[in-house]
Amino acid sequence: MKVKDLKLREIFTTNAQKTIEVELETDKVKARASAPIGTSRSRYEVVYLPIEDLKKEFPSIKRRFVSQSFAGMEEVDYFLKFIDKTSNFRKIGGNLALCLSSAFLKAFALEQGKEVFEFLSKEKKSIPLPLCNVAGGWRRQSDIQEFLFLPVHQKSFLENISKIAHAYHQLGIELREKDKNFNFGKNIESAWLTSLDLNKVLEILTEIATENELKIGLDVAASQLWDGKNYVYKSGENIARAEQLDLMEQLTRQYPIVYIEDPFSEDDFVSFATLTHRLQNKLVVGDDLFSTDLNKLRYGISYKAASGIIIKPSQVGTMTDTIKVMEEAKSNKIRTIVSHRSGETDDTLICHLAVGMNSDYIKIGIAGERTAKINEIIRIEELVSRS
Repeated sequence: MKVKDLKLREIFTTNAQKTIEVELETDKVKARASAPIGTSRSRYEVVYLPIEDLKKEFPSIKRRFVSQSFAGMEEVDYFLKFIDKTSNFRKIGGNLALCLSSAFLKAFALEQGKEVFEFLSKEKKSIPLPLCNVAGGWRRQSDIQEFLFLPVHQKSFLENISKIAHAYHQLGIELREKDKNFNFGKNIESAWLTSLDLNKVLEILTEIATENELKIGLDVAASQLWDGKNYVYKSGENIARAEQLDLMEQLTRQYPIVYIEDPFSEDDFVSFATLTHRLQNKLVVGDDLFSTDLNKLRYGISYKAASGIIIKPSQVGTMTDTIKVMEEAKSNKIRTIVSHRSGETDDTLICHLAVGMNSDYIKIGIAGERTAKINEIIRIEELVSRS
């Protein structure tokens, strides 16, 4: 593939933040890719540079790419690292690296006349199960960052996402009746905002989940609760690591919770491993714990720290590195969950990544602008069913 031109433009995320989009033109095709922005970010993620800095840096990067020929994705991503020469893209920006890497992936697929998921797929394709944020708080309005619905089995993605959508609307009605502060307000992922306490929310979710043949997931985002010594909850209660461990286990015994993401702070591999051992029939998932980083994943594997991993290409900066992490997880029987960010764009590449790499789940929300990803998976499911 020979690069004919590269363009950089400013666009907006779903939470009205400015981000960047790269447009790649080859002799045969054009492809665009953009960078989402996460509100809650691990310190182990690649560095996102301000847009003004990227605009200054881009012309020199463009000159290095234009007229270059690339045989495949690994060559592209190696070239990005060669240009940057840092471990976290702090020179050219992880956001620019991601846009370039993603645009090249799309272009390689287009030049072969394939959808991206077809280009990535090395085996029989499967559609990931939906994992959807339906309620929670933001900026400490709730002890839990995200309450999620997920199916246990899947005949079709469309059928399952329809169940979750129905349950989401039911939940809004229930919250209107039981939360005096609720007025159908939503957070930046379009999940219902509630100020009800943890157990009250879980009681409501349990009733709705049971009726709709769904299970409950929690994204605790515990790094946001950790003050260096204790986990500090909205109530003002401070609990130690051992108490946090007991709380997580107790919740899974009391409610139909089958998925727990980031129940401990991002460096606490020991607590993660202990909970994973205790809850062998549940999915204990690391997001901040792993940050889609191969070395951190391998370290976690040595501890048997988790049974699932969140996959966010924006955490690592290149599609090659993202795929390597997914392959390592799969080879060690760790479930993969490809995930959106809080500040998304209309780019649907993660849908193709999830299908092409046979991810177990895709975490994409249920309402608002999140339907861009949902609808793309529905389209892909149609294509896969015909193949």
